[in-house]
Amino acid sequence: MMLIAVTVMVAAVVVCRLVYVLRAIHQGKPLVLPRHNTVKTLVVLGSGGHTVEMLKMVAALDPQKYSPRIYVVADTDEISHKKLLEVEKHFKQLVVAVELFLSQDEDHFVVEVVPRTREVGQSWVTSAFTTLRALIASLLVLAHHLPTLIVSNGPGTCVPLCVGAVIMRVLGVCHSRVVFVESLCRVRSLSLSGRVLYPLSDHFLVQWPYLTDSYPKARYIGRLV
Repeated sequence: MMLIAVTVMVAAVVVCRLVYVLRAIHQGKPLVLPRHNTVKTLVVLGSGGHTVEMLKMVAALDPQKYSPRIYVVADTDEISHKKLLEVEKHFKQLVVAVELFLSQDEDHFVVEVVPRTREVGQSWVTSAFTTLRALIASLLVLAHHLPTLIVSNGPGTCVPLCVGAVIMRVLGVCHSRVVFVESLCRVRSLSLSGRVLYPLSDHFLVQWPYLTDSYPKARYIGRLV
């Protein structure tokens, strides 16, 4: 009986905490970043066009403010790795030019590799196991870096990371803010990743105004890329 009572109490605490976190997410409070401190930013790169869009947005950030940057790529995505190094090379040239780095050899970014959630054509049955593996890897990355901000625009690689961020917030381990930017190609409907993360994102940004009609939480910000 004692074990049952303890189990019920723990479950009740977890449920209350979950409700509190989801309510905070649903309220969509303005994202206020520290004025002087840097913001540890985790950037999730998908592949192909998703990577191109995300890196264009990252390139517009202040490299001193959003630092260090943690890039997460899928284990089979070599192209994204190469492209992010080009962006970081640009950042380094920029900040060195105005003498912002104390050391020119100091790196202000890291790259983490996680298993892909689902391969193209993979069955939904086996996808459950690969998704679980990706979620565990994502939780380890989050626990290691404890980012302040998570930014993603899909595809599937971002789902375990964003879900993991919510789990860790429920547990009180990490309080990362999740910002999801829907891809430019999604004009009238959300992507699968967008539909999954719509209720879990602190801020859900879209690049076409039509999406706000069906998804009131979405915020239209114009075209970013």
